[in-house]
Order: sequence, then structure tokens, then C-alpha cells
Amino acid sequence: MMKDCINYSQGGESCQRHGPVQQAPSVPMNPVVKPWPFRGWAMDLIGKIYPASSQQHCFIIVATDYFTKWVEAKAVKSTTSQEIIIFLEEQIIQRFGIPESITTDRGSSFISGEMLDMAEAFKFRLLQSTPYYAQANGQAESSNKVIINIIRKMLEKNPKQWHEKLSETLWAYRTSKREATGMTPYALTYGHDAILPMEIAVQSLRIAHQHDLVGENYSQAMLLELEGLDAGRIDTLNKLLAGKQAVSRAYNKRVRDKSFEEGEIVWKAVLPLGTHVAGYGKWSPTWEGPFIINQILGMGAYRLQDRDGEVHTAPINGKWLKKFYPTMWDAQAVQTDPGIDTRLH
Repeated sequence: MMKDCINYSQGGESCQRHGPVQQAPSVPMNPVVKPWPFRGWAMDLIGKIYPASSQQHCFIIVATDYFTKWVEAKAVKSTTSQEIIIFLEEQIIQRFGIPESITTDRGSSFISGEMLDMAEAFKFRLLQSTPYYAQANGQAESSNKVIINIIRKMLEKNPKQWHEKLSETLWAYRTSKREATGMTPYALTYGHDAILPMEIAVQSLRIAHQHDLVGENYSQAMLLELEGLDAGRIDTLNKLLAGKQAVSRAYNKRVRDKSFEEGEIVWKAVLPLGTHVAGYGKWSPTWEGPFIINQILGMGAYRLQDRDGEVHTAPINGKWLKKFYPTMWDAQAVQTDPGIDTRLH
């Protein structure tokens, strides 16, 4: 009798539609580590920014190298695919070469036909995170926060001049030691730290030493520095791997395993969370559907299908899905006639 009561309560459609959304991750972390500079970039957009700059810039395109943490950014007035392509050509490819992969979210400017054509022409992989799952592009989100915080501190008097502060912001980011690598992006890229204006003003030790080096001694010092670059990059790779492993262990402790099979019936969370359905206001359901699992994409991502057979183009992370329990009538009908497909109800 107790089992029947539990099945009945689980099968109540209203209870399923208004149930809470699980916040715990549904699959273990899949950390991204690139073992060499400029082979993989995470790209994202900051915006829409208000107020716009005095030149009417409303967005910032940001790209971060996974290994060195070097950041490239550009203020733009719109986020068309053409703007993204120009940024990639001028700021990434023509400066650092063609990468192995570029990871973005599923913004329309990132998944357009023009972007796919560019990826095919330059033979790099264009990877997209699933909607409403920022963790899949965490490197880009982390860089965005740092850049926003730096700019914010420099704009107390005239916020509309933020586009003029972007280059200074990038300089500050590139010459600051990153916790994940233990080195500055500048040093990992060029083999030594940048000479800062403060060092000229106070005559730092390395500046004073530099003036004493001439001829053979200067060349020898530069060669030793270049030899140390490879060792420094290997140490950085080890730190990145160790850091990712530590984060993964902590993250995976929170995982509540949740997986689905093709053909399984599921509910999908109404996204973004807290969205009010027209006519229901505060009494809006938290889940919509049911839908059918059409394809398993791996790493916790799925492609859904409507009950009428239409396949969704955008994938969804399993975190935003939950199992559909048929109503009591459906369950009894299936036991009586196994030919009945509850997906039609």
C-alpha cells in the first residue's frame, strides 16, 4: 500500500510540474587543460553594457588562452558574426596563429553559418557549451569578472570612457601573477616579466643589473632566460593539472548522478530559472514538457524531441532534466496493454 501511495504521488502531473530544480551537478567535472600556449581559447561577450561608451560601444569581446591565461579583448558596437570573425582574425590568428579549438556559448553570433565556415576554412574546432550552463565555459566567465572589476575601479568620474580604459585593463591583467599558473601571462608568453613604469622610477634590481650587462654577458643572460622558459612552462602545466584535480575532487563530491537513455521521457526546467509563464505569474510551473530524449551527446548533454516528433536544435545539460513519471492511469494502461505508448499523453 505504501508503494502504491508513493507511485501515486510521483505520478501527479501538477506535483511534477511544480517540483524544485536540483542545483547539484549531475555529472563529474570535465576539466579542460591545454598543454601548450595558444592552442585553445575560451571566448565570450560582456554586455550589453550600460551606459554605452562615448563612442557607442555596448559590448566587449573577450578571449582567454587556456594555458597562459593571456587575454585579448575588443570593445564593439554590435555582436554580429562579422565582428566576431574580424576579432578572431586580427586579435587571435594574426597574433598567435591558428588554434586547435575555440570554446564559446551558444550565442547566435558564435554558432552562425559564417562562424562554422571560418572554423572549417582554418581547420579549428568550434566547441559550444550547453545553454544555461556557464560552468562549461568557466575560463571565459572567470576572465569576464576580472576585467569588469578592473574597469569598474577606474571609472568613478566618467563611466562613458570605459572603452579607453580597456587597453590599460588588459595590461594590468597580463602583467599580474595568476593563481592557477603561479606566473604572469606576459612571462609565460614571452619568457620574462614586462618592465613596468614603477621599475624605471625606482631603479629596480633587474633594471640596474641590466645596464651593467654588455656584449657576451648580455647575450648569455638572454640565452639562460630562454632556456628557463621551457622549464617554467612545464612547471606551469603541472600546477594547472594539480589545480584542476583538486577542483574536480571538490566538485565531484557534490555530484548527484543523473543520466538518461534515448527514448526516455523527461521534464525540462523552465529556463532561465524563475521565468514567469504568461497568465500564471508567481504561480508559474518550474518544469515544462514532457519531452523525449532524442540523442545522448556525452558529458551530460542531451538533445530533446517534442511529443509531435520535432527535434530541438539546441542541446540541454542533464542538470535541467528530470525523469517523467506516468500518471496512475497511464501506468495501469501500460500493464493492461503494453502496446500503449505513454509518450503520447
